[in-house]
Amino acid sequence: MSRERYTTRSGAQHPAGMAMAQILAAATTAADPGVQIRRVLRASDTTVWVADEALTPARVIILAVGKAAPAMAAAALAVLGARVSHGLVVYKDIDPHTPRDPRLTYHAAGHPVPDARSCTAGAAALALLAAAGADDLVLVLLSGGGSALLVDLAPGISLPMLQALTRRLLASGADITAINTVRRRIDRVKGGGLARAGAHTTLRTLILSDVIGNSLTAIASGPTVPNPDDADAARQVLVTAGIDQQVDPAVLAACATPITRQPVAHTPTIIADIRQSLAAASDAARAAGYAPTLVSAALAGDALQAGASIAALLRALPPSRQPRCLLWGGETTVTLVPQHGHGGRNQTVALAIAQGIAGGTDALVAAYATDGGDGPTDAAGAVVTATTWQRAQDNGLDPAQHLSQHNAYPLFAALGDLLIPGPTGTNVNDVVVALVGNDELGIRN
Repeated sequence: MSRERYTTRSGAQHPAGMAMAQILAAATTAADPGVQIRRVLRASDTTVWVADEALTPARVIILAVGKAAPAMAAAALAVLGARVSHGLVVYKDIDPHTPRDPRLTYHAAGHPVPDARSCTAGAAALALLAAAGADDLVLVLLSGGGSALLVDLAPGISLPMLQALTRRLLASGADITAINTVRRRIDRVKGGGLARAGAHTTLRTLILSDVIGNSLTAIASGPTVPNPDDADAARQVLVTAGIDQQVDPAVLAACATPITRQPVAHTPTIIADIRQSLAAASDAARAAGYAPTLVSAALAGDALQAGASIAALLRALPPSRQPRCLLWGGETTVTLVPQHGHGGRNQTVALAIAQGIAGGTDALVAAYATDGGDGPTDAAGAVVTATTWQRAQDNGLDPAQHLSQHNAYPLFAALGDLLIPGPTGTNVNDVVVALVGNDELGIRN
């Protein structure tokens, strides 16, 4: 991953800018699904090893779903070669340079709000599993975004109902675990739906995790693991989010239906998560002369509050003789306000940090989505310094208003401080990197 893709106006002008670009590039490269697939998947003429389990299938069928699906499928094909007979790749975006294999069908679908293509993809996935033979191996490759990309609606649920529900949940500030609790009750492909459809064949799952704690039931809403929820769990999510009176009665009815639980013949394997990215970021920081500290690998909660907390920690740092790199990994949420603007959780975190360190600690801070996309924007996040808030005001902008209206994107676009690496082919949550102190500035913060 070229470090030039992580250079913004503030980053280029700051003495720590090159180090920041190197750290973000290292964090992304460490989560490369191709590297991780090759680590856990092997094959010979007769045998396929999936996470050290030896299998002898007649054919291998690939079902890849998620933001990293094209890269994961390409890596599996490189390992398995002619053993793969066919398959399906369901994705949000695809790098134009990612090769396509004629054996696989590539299907784009809606994200974060499902669309008709998501339903078509769900039907295609179920058909793929239904046609698999008893002697076949269906290799399921899951990554973040799968919940929206692959849909098989429960009886009585229409696509407009699902879309309205999804928008309300996303706007409510509910985290992904809560949102997927509801999705498992109204969508038959989730909560073990794929496993049930493929019960007659051999099915194994490799997962690139974008969920804090790596809950197998939350990643892509757990299509190959049983639904563990209590009968009332989904309704409670709607109540807590304050939208139970706004959703269609059919949704409430679906949430009250009995939960189908069926034993699954395998446990999915997590091949990578945010920890690999944070470890690589730490190594890159150390190589650049910064003393790295992992503050948290479970950053969560409201993006405004998270940014304010990070800024408070930066302001309170005691003096140090060595420049430091502070690292956070995780995923925050945004509760949208009426007439909200354009941005994403990382841009909100970054602008909240900019407010908190304005005129103070000379830190270079980046808030960054490892998949290259932050909310409904083409940016992965943004870079800020202690001068960002004032620079915005000097440019005729009202940063406080942009922050309160979740409208960070146009502000950072005007300042030239958006991170826009494009689709990265991976997805393991978000990273916040703060570089504090630099010899060229004589800073000992």
